[in-house]
Amino acid sequence: MDAALPEEILREILSHNLRISHAGFCYFYYDDCGHPISPPTSRCSNLLLVSKRWLRIGTPLLYECVALSKPDHTTAVSSLPRTHPHVDLAVRCLRLEGGLGKDLVHIAKLTPKLHSIYITFNIKSVDSITGLKKAFPLFRPTNLYIQKESHMENKKVAEARTLVCTHVKGVWTSLRSLILSDRFADGMDRQLADALAESSIEEFGSLTYDADRWIREGLMRRILENPRLQRVVCRGAVHESTTRKTLQKEGFPDAIIRMFTFVHHRADDRLNMILAAMDSVLSDEEL
Repeated sequence: MDAALPEEILREILSHNLRISHAGFCYFYYDDCGHPISPPTSRCSNLLLVSKRWLRIGTPLLYECVALSKPDHTTAVSSLPRTHPHVDLAVRCLRLEGGLGKDLVHIAKLTPKLHSIYITFNIKSVDSITGLKKAFPLFRPTNLYIQKESHMENKKVAEARTLVCTHVKGVWTSLRSLILSDRFADGMDRQLADALAESSIEEFGSLTYDADRWIREGLMRRILENPRLQRVVCRGAVHESTTRKTLQKEGFPDAIIRMFTFVHHRADDRLNMILAAMDSVLSDEEL
């Protein structure tokens, strides 16, 4: 039965079971307490054990999206191309949640088709970022996702922030979109705004709450000095009218205000539920 299936058909079958959405993989996920977590995955990797043929065809599909969180995981992934030569060409998205030591540079050298990078700054003072420093100049991402600042504040975190801003500003000329996570803290706001103003990005995204704050603090005006920027995507359509009023109050012209697009966000549902509950309570009091 296995041999009777053409490789294109088999690849399509395995694709449905091993692939995950690139956008979903780079999405910002949180637990019930609001702490960032890795994306949920439900991939049937056991299918690769069916035969050597399934393993050869399916392995690249499994590694289109790679999340690194520990040094030993980075080491294991960096050694994969030796046993699976096509894995390096398969990687499209990389989540950097840890494991930023020396082996990361080997992954950077072997992922020419990588287009999306997700990075968090949950870096302890004892963690190594030597691989990050060497790998970043080798990447050519189109999309960058930055997770909100951690409560950690040390030399390694500061170095990583500066490294990201330096590459956004003048190294990653392939970069077209930069998306910030929910409730982005102000640890690198000014530094990042200055980098974005001189970057190659065409789209900037953030939570509407943060966009409104950046507008009031003058940071959005700095970003909008970038002539390449075409769109600002704000997650949280429920606050659209408030943010547009802030833009008008701060003196932004209509042409700039039209660059802002507001999209639905999970927080909209929670807020609407709270407002509906408040309306219900008020209605009961009136009765």
